Amino acid sequence: MSGGAPLIGILGGYGAVGEAAARALVAEGGVRLRIGGRNPEAAARCVAALGGECEAAEADARSQESLERFVRGCDVLLHCAGPAYELGDGPRRAAAAAGAGYVDVMDGCGPGPAPAGERTAVLSAGLSPGLSGLLPRLLTDEWQPREAARFSGYYVSLGAFTRTGAVDYLLSLDRGYGTPRAQWRDGRVVHGALRGTERREVAGVPHPVTTYPYLTQELVGQARALGLAEARWYNAFDGRHLLDALNRFRAGDDRSDSLEAQALAVVRASTLDALGRTPYHVLCGELEFPGPGGTPTRRTAVIRGEDGSAMTGVVGAVAAREVARGRIPRGVHRAGQVLAPREVLDALRRHLPGTVVVLDGEVAGGVAADGLVLEDGLL
Repeated sequence: MSGGAPLIGILGGYGAVGEAAARALVAEGGVRLRIGGRNPEAAARCVAALGGECEAAEADARSQESLERFVRGCDVLLHCAGPAYELGDGPRRAAAAAGAGYVDVMDGCGPGPAPAGERTAVLSAGLSPGLSGLLPRLLTDEWQPREAARFSGYYVSLGAFTRTGAVDYLLSLDRGYGTPRAQWRDGRVVHGALRGTERREVAGVPHPVTTYPYLTQELVGQARALGLAEARWYNAFDGRHLLDALNRFRAGDDRSDSLEAQALAVVRASTLDALGRTPYHVLCGELEFPGPGGTPTRRTAVIRGEDGSAMTGVVGAVAAREVARGRIPRGVHRAGQVLAPREVLDALRRHLPGTVVVLDGEVAGGVAADGLVLEDGLL
């Protein structure tokens, strides 16, 4: 690392995700920031609003020369630009060439070979993937043995997609991000184990939503590392328009359209679902295991926030800060496996006061039930 306070370059630093990360890092202090993107004027406006030790720089994520120029002198590069799947691994290669650590709020565009000379890389440091991967660890931290534990996770969101978010969402469906209707059981992925869409009640959401089983690679990694007996993940939809649009995409009905047209269809559908309603993002994890005397026991964790981009930015900021401090060992890691769950939750509550975290209890209608055990003031 260079002398003085570490320098963190934020690619896409004036976008919704990058600016949230920058605000969190400035508030925590102890680092310098370089805010970059294709629009130097927007970067300069962002720096002026942030205050602190910040500088603006132009950075074109589609130009390797521009990326390498931007990251030169940085200790860590935090990649918040998008669409991530269209930009590929250029930012990661630029960080490796500069000898800088690397943090990506997405999944790093797949498990391709690490760039030559890469130091420390933390991938999937966002909301989902990222915060979603911390749920199994949060629930199993104080419980052993795990061999008989069954984990179920849910991600429910309501809000209009951005064009960039829609492109990344669609591309992730074809990039091995997860497996529809699969379940982790007895140390392996069981394909076709679960039924399709179902109406379910999910803790933290005041009414039933439509769930679709989609076993993510993130959860597979956590289930394997934690030794869970079973693991399931569900994407859930609060409205019919977005689900209908995605079903058309999965069925191939829209594949003759351009990616841009498909993404705009997702933006329109998500906007229709959210009309006149308050946006939200809920991550829910449930762990079932035999308690004392074999009594069936359940632990529940619910994280609810208002702004998915801001939540993603804060998780990315925590990861970048940990890398800058040298607290993440050299090598390539997924955020859900190396970040401390409670530190991430504390950061979300500090920087996003609308975030609600409920642990170790039942949640009904979005309100903690009587007898809920709250730890460290989490609510």
